[in-house]
Amino acid sequence: MAGALTDLFCPDRVTPGMTPCSHARRAAILCGPRRSNPLHESSGTPHSEVKFRSLLRVLVAAGTAISAGVVAPYAGAQSSQKDSVATTHPWLTRRDAVAGALAALATVAIAPLDGRAARELQEQQFQRSEDLQSYARQLAFLGGPGPFFMGAGLFAVGRLSRIPRLADAGLHVTEAVLLAAGVNGLGKGIFGRALPNVNMNNPDDFQFFRGFHDGNGPFVSFPSGHAAASFAMAAVVTGEVDRWHPGLAYIVGPIAYGGAGLVGLARMYQNVHWASDLPLAAAIGTWSGLTVIARSHAKDQRSATRTRDVPASLVDVLRSTSVVPTAGHGVGLSWSIPLELGSPSHGQ
Repeated sequence: MAGALTDLFCPDRVTPGMTPCSHARRAAILCGPRRSNPLHESSGTPHSEVKFRSLLRVLVAAGTAISAGVVAPYAGAQSSQKDSVATTHPWLTRRDAVAGALAALATVAIAPLDGRAARELQEQQFQRSEDLQSYARQLAFLGGPGPFFMGAGLFAVGRLSRIPRLADAGLHVTEAVLLAAGVNGLGKGIFGRALPNVNMNNPDDFQFFRGFHDGNGPFVSFPSGHAAASFAMAAVVTGEVDRWHPGLAYIVGPIAYGGAGLVGLARMYQNVHWASDLPLAAAIGTWSGLTVIARSHAKDQRSATRTRDVPASLVDVLRSTSVVPTAGHGVGLSWSIPLELGSPSHGQ
């Protein structure tokens, strides 16, 4: 029995002529007790993949909490904007301050995961996947030149098809992305954070105002520009749909904001952003989109209000005015006065 156990544990270390007891003792000394690995035996899943899946669950849960926390203060923004269009929408509101504070707290909460998330996402078993590489490139496009193509396309189609609100949506997308890029660029320049591909083991590599220097490419990680642009586009699309078909916004909103979150995850996969680069970018993008919509539609509503406030008598005078030629190659104005002539009375 001892020899059989020895052959099972260390068959290559068996010496002919050894007694069963010494044979077993040598097996125990040289090989030690065999310990089973539940990760390999029960599920057959590599340990690194299990670690990544657990990390991915944490990131997804954190991302969901971030999106909910950042977007929640804006949840009633569209309805409140409809009710307060008589005045100019301010650039910053109390709701914006709450969303910014939540984004800052989320950044601090996620920061301890930065190094681990970057290293796990760069493991060869994930980077070798052509499908993941392709998806990441497509999502990155949606946060880079994609919003500008979408804005220009909507504007052109709206103009050519004479659908003003479609053209307005394209214009608002472009305005929101430009606003987000400006605010985001200021943050990148001030914080000067190094990208993960500079050193994945040093996520705390900040240097104030380094992002404004020449050759600042590797030091503009915080906050994420692609995430900010995609959230700005999501906010505009959701806001415009809410004005056209309020019920449809409950379907479009989660899709738009969820896609924006995937853009941020794709940039992490491409090793150009840390996880903590995303919360503030989401807040900046959402604020930019909703602010552009609120201020633009407030202008439209005020213009319509001023038109409705024109006295009806003045409107009648303008409608009855016409330009007529005069002698000497001149022109003049003439007015026509409508007269209502009563019908002759009968029975006299």
